[in-house]
Amino acid sequence: MDPSITHQPPPLVYNPFGAPMLPAGWVEHRAPTGQPYWYNTITHQSSWIFPVPPQQPQPPQQPQPPKKKKQIKKKIPNTHWLFVITHDGYEFYYDRETKKSVWEMPEELKEPMELLKTKEEESKKREAEEAEERERTKRVKLEEEKVKQEEKAKQEEREEKPTDEATEMTEDDIMWQLEQMGQDNEEVNEQENVAKEKNEVQPEKEQLQQQEDAVEQEKNALAANRLKEEECIAQFNELLKEKITSPFAVYSVEYPKLITDPRFSLVPNNKQKTLFNKHCSALGEKLKNEKENKKKPEDEFKELLWSKVTEKMYWDDFRRKYKDDPRFKALPSTREREAMFKDHVKHHLGKKKKSPREAYMELLRNTKEIRVGIRWRDAKRILENDDRYYAIESKLEREDLFRDYLDDLSKEK
Repeated sequence: MDPSITHQPPPLVYNPFGAPMLPAGWVEHRAPTGQPYWYNTITHQSSWIFPVPPQQPQPPQQPQPPKKKKQIKKKIPNTHWLFVITHDGYEFYYDRETKKSVWEMPEELKEPMELLKTKEEESKKREAEEAEERERTKRVKLEEEKVKQEEKAKQEEREEKPTDEATEMTEDDIMWQLEQMGQDNEEVNEQENVAKEKNEVQPEKEQLQQQEDAVEQEKNALAANRLKEEECIAQFNELLKEKITSPFAVYSVEYPKLITDPRFSLVPNNKQKTLFNKHCSALGEKLKNEKENKKKPEDEFKELLWSKVTEKMYWDDFRRKYKDDPRFKALPSTREREAMFKDHVKHHLGKKKKSPREAYMELLRNTKEIRVGIRWRDAKRILENDDRYYAIESKLEREDLFRDYLDDLSKEK
């Protein structure tokens, strides 16, 4: 483009922020008319418009790596194992005693893992029920608020009075009003006479009404007092027994469940929390006593062995028949079960049961300290540590048998 040409140049584009720096390769010149223009020494192009540097493309945003999940560790009930879920979702089992990890579940952890899953399902179910209860309580409150707002709106509508527009009265209207006023005066006089008669009788009626009201109040008071305080507390405790089954329950958490029951309001507010805490303490004490009185797993398994095992029964047969028995599941370790089964078969089955007298005499013969000349009270201290000593219930019989045994020993010598 030749700047010497006299044709009209295009309108300038002015920069409101002053003259910025020219992009690389551009030079400013002036035409004979004084009009500035710009020339690019690289592309040999001319422009009446101030050159703008090309926009550089923004680098693409790199996607952020996903956050790693937290590693989860769960204690397996009745064992020293941990069930671990890594942040990548892999599962393995860790023995805290041997410090070893395995990918495959050991045979002895099958039943404890089922117990762990059952507890987790119960926990999730309980959380879902609590969430549902909170949502239900929230809906009830919203409905109550909605009903209150509707009643308030209806009350405001009733309080509003319609305004009648003023109308121009004619002569006929005025005459009609005068006639009505005359009739109204007559009616007013009649009403006044009736009111006077009524006023004479009114004091007696008011007295009778007051007496009736007093009697009605007394009846209501008697009806309210029929439900004594002890009965109210008993019903409140029944509510707690139905709703609260855990000794670790918290009053503020369980409050929404209890308030919807009418028995909850029978007790004053200042006693509700005290009775709640007392119920939880009693429940904890009850569970503690039950736990103390509960048989040990070994004892329960032994009871099953004594009642079900026969001489010709093998371990596989016994396990298949009684694997669902609670006494069988009481002992978690499979190896320990099998060892106890074999020990029971070996030592307690297939042998002829001895009579109490034979067992006691066998004890005397097997005790080396029992010799001629030993006193009964000294022998008793030695013998009473053995269960066979108590096979003879009578103390006199024990002593007689002891003395007979000493006589036999002396004769043999």
